Amino acid sequence: MFADRYLFVPAKTWLDGRQNLLWPVHVWKVLYPSEDQRLGANVFQEAILGLMRAGIRDLKVVAEFLALHPELVQFIVATQLQPQGWLDAAFKLTPAGIAVLDEAEDSRLELRVGYGFQDAISGAWLPRFVANLPEISPLEYNRHNRPVFLLDRERGQPETPFVLPHLVGSSADQAGLTAAYAAYRKDVGAARRDDRSIESGFHLQAIESIASEATPMYLWCELYRDEGQPQPWLVSDPFRLRRAASWLRKPLLGLAPRNTGLISKMQKLVPDVPADNCSAAEWLCQVEECVSLELFGHYPFLDGQELIREHLGRILRQRKKIEGREKVHNEELGTLAGEVNNLLEAVLKWLLRQWPIDTRSWPNKKYWSRDEAKDVFRNLGLPGLNSRVIDQLAGQSLGAIADAIRTQNKPLKALLAGAVFCAAERSDHPFRHLNADDLALDRLPALADDRNKASGHASGVKADRDQVQESARFAVQWMTQFHHWY
Repeated sequence: MFADRYLFVPAKTWLDGRQNLLWPVHVWKVLYPSEDQRLGANVFQEAILGLMRAGIRDLKVVAEFLALHPELVQFIVATQLQPQGWLDAAFKLTPAGIAVLDEAEDSRLELRVGYGFQDAISGAWLPRFVANLPEISPLEYNRHNRPVFLLDRERGQPETPFVLPHLVGSSADQAGLTAAYAAYRKDVGAARRDDRSIESGFHLQAIESIASEATPMYLWCELYRDEGQPQPWLVSDPFRLRRAASWLRKPLLGLAPRNTGLISKMQKLVPDVPADNCSAAEWLCQVEECVSLELFGHYPFLDGQELIREHLGRILRQRKKIEGREKVHNEELGTLAGEVNNLLEAVLKWLLRQWPIDTRSWPNKKYWSRDEAKDVFRNLGLPGLNSRVIDQLAGQSLGAIADAIRTQNKPLKALLAGAVFCAAERSDHPFRHLNADDLALDRLPALADDRNKASGHASGVKADRDQVQESARFAVQWMTQFHHWY
């Protein structure tokens, strides 16, 4: 365990289906302005206002006095000082601007000692500050050494939150601390519906860490679902200032692909089987959420492969739309067969980009006979290049294969032929490290032909449901075997 201290603020409303989390944080003792205090200008704003009150209104001269770039001074004036009502159009201080300068010194002195929180997953400062730590003690620890809590003695239901891993150490980052406090003040103002409590900035010295090191603790929060929000899941604000904490959702999504336990928690929020009375739009939304979780949980290695991930997602969606239905239209099977072909093409394009060869020394002729082609393919000596796949690829022109290697803008058979040539020259190519049965190169051209039939390219031909489903299963398995190289 990262820590043995836990911070808990009771939720204002019960979140149905919530999945409790313990979020690791580094807790720093800090000096910060009170939430009720009016925050004045920051150091740059204050300096510019001071010079202008002294009668210097030429922005270039102001920039020279402050050793700042003139465009920066112009930016601060146009986007901060004038919109705040501290300067008028003639660069003269308004009464509000004068008050900001007069009260600046006093506002910087009204500080309090409290606590700030640095995320131990992302390293970012959280936009939350408290004067006291709301600690809670566990009832016991289970056999996995995880804390068990009893939040409601009347309900008597013990709670065992899912413990998130800590990934980064603590660091006293002054700039991050300052930005976090600014965001915190905006949230305070929004919660109070009081715009007067929100100011554009504050003196950079107004908040600082006063401890030499942080204390590790856990924040209690919840993973939950809100039918009124577009996201399939949200993370609650541990301090209940707002209902959801968008600044926790992003690091959680980054953590999910590497954490199967967390994926399991997310999947509990998404129904496996859509409700009978849900609309078509609601059903499609549930399918989308299930696929998103499956991509996170089972295919994290595709994070950097957008094209492959996109076509895999389409296959998973189409399969879920078909599963369990007694009648499936031929067009739906054709769509699935088309995505099978697209996924295989995406993988072949990736192979050609990652393991290219130089084709400039190839013969000038762009065409060759089938017999010539077969002889060349046989002489490549590549595992898995059997007589069947050679016969399937022999119809590809030499020019099409060269274009496939160079641009990847060709159909599946030309892409596969190009990948075969690249593998013959590159000892590090994945084709050289997989056995012939796993490569199953002879199945790929056949799937391209099946796609044409299932998509209606052959008039009057109906797609075979079981065959298309099996093709989809094979394509996903074939894509997955390269996971070490993605």
